Amino acid sequence: MTPKHEQLVVRLSSSAAALAAAVRQVPVGRETEPPVPGEWSVQETLVHVRNVAVLVLGLRIRRLLYEGDPILADYDDGPVRQRHLQQPELLGEVLDMVMDEHKQIARLLKTLPDSEWQRAGRHPEHGSMSVEFLTRWAVEHAEEHAIQIDKTARLLRGQRGC
Repeated sequence: MTPKHEQLVVRLSSSAAALAAAVRQVPVGRETEPPVPGEWSVQETLVHVRNVAVLVLGLRIRRLLYEGDPILADYDDGPVRQRHLQQPELLGEVLDMVMDEHKQIARLLKTLPDSEWQRAGRHPEHGSMSVEFLTRWAVEHAEEHAIQIDKTARLLRGQRGC
């Protein structure tokens, strides 16, 4: 495996760890509070991350590994996220699902030959998506939201002088 692909696999695992570190900074009992009106709470952010990791990126990567040139379904996060938020889940359980998904995908990719990283499927609106593209997206998506959760945690701690 090339160093570029090895680095993506390592980052996939560490991005989930970054999410966990950010979630640990959230003041207890404030997971469902938005940091400011109109922004996502930690709960909402993490549910979004989990849904995208499991229902979009992990599923698409698996399909690319096991199918030839699949058509990749579109995904509308809003309605799915809202349904999941109507029956709140324990934040730790949602985080565990993200971490488990990233670990499973990393295990699948760890032995993937370099030639297979360009296996691709087609999204109806966005065109070709390869294993490499989707893995990079999974990493960057988790890292971006880890930063968001960290900022939210700092704002929530500051609001009550924590």
